[in-house]
Amino acid sequence: MKVGYVIPMSVAAVNGGVRTQATFTVQHVREFGVEPVLLSPWNDLQEHELEMVHVFGASVENSEIIPKLQDLQIPVALSPVFYSNHPPSRIRKIIGIEKFLSRFGSGIRSDFGIKSKLCRQADLLLPNTSDEANLIMHGFGVPEAMIEVVPNGVEQRFSKATKDAFVKEYGIKDFVLFTGQAAAPRKNVIQLLKVAPKLDVPVVVIGDFGNNKYSRECLSMAKEASNITLVPTLPHDSELLASAYAASSVFVLPSFYETPGIAALEAALAGSNIVITKHGGTKDYFADYAEYIDPDSTTSLLKAIQRSLKKPKKDLKEVIFDKFTWEKVAQKTVTQYQRLLN
Repeated sequence: MKVGYVIPMSVAAVNGGVRTQATFTVQHVREFGVEPVLLSPWNDLQEHELEMVHVFGASVENSEIIPKLQDLQIPVALSPVFYSNHPPSRIRKIIGIEKFLSRFGSGIRSDFGIKSKLCRQADLLLPNTSDEANLIMHGFGVPEAMIEVVPNGVEQRFSKATKDAFVKEYGIKDFVLFTGQAAAPRKNVIQLLKVAPKLDVPVVVIGDFGNNKYSRECLSMAKEASNITLVPTLPHDSELLASAYAASSVFVLPSFYETPGIAALEAALAGSNIVITKHGGTKDYFADYAEYIDPDSTTSLLKAIQRSLKKPKKDLKEVIFDKFTWEKVAQKTVTQYQRLLN
């Protein structure tokens, strides 16, 4: 099976979840009989004789490629990578207003409108969570038959991580950890920085801050707290990153939403307890093993961390390993490719 893969060019500048998801999907579908072809504007699509194309991201960057593939009669699977805290009714209303205004002139396109159009143009949608699937169904009006949830995944290597390297480098262990795009307001790390002084354990934030107002506010808070350690972004394949997960007691993602946050999967597989936002479908992955928080409430976050620090490390590591390794995700993905082509 020869499958083309398309990702937004912007992921080259941000080593985030979309890039990780696409990279490891491509790497592991080979194990199930797929010959992957990485597509870019430098390629001539037709020279590859593709059976189908898998597009990552219902974004404006991909708004032209899907209809072009349709013109070439090449089936398209789309991983939308979409979530919003707006209810479906509000999303429908925004799209309706956009359609009404478009009667009076072209060029009026909302983010919801673009994503909705791409989701309806694709032949098969592969969201990462049930919450994402529900938004697509009820917000965009996509039939359920076109949607199949395929989860995000995690590398098996994190299950073998040890704390030694991080403890040797920084001299701390049993801490509360955040890692990710610290400068992105959606990740909401500022809430963790607010509650950090009220915790009796170290707090480690791995990730780079920018030079905007939000980042400056975060850095100011971190400087004032004696128990916060800031670490620059570590490469995803870094032994030190895996070791940080293993050395932590609790991993925190206080984001406004996650689907589900690949870093949280990695931390869970390394043995850390998880505190995570309740929005985005995170319960699909962490079930009753994690503490879920309201990202707008520092009280919710503080209490969840305190509870998690007292909890024994239960069976979450085994659950993640059994269900969410990239090998298992790739197998589910290829099953959906076969469904689309048959």
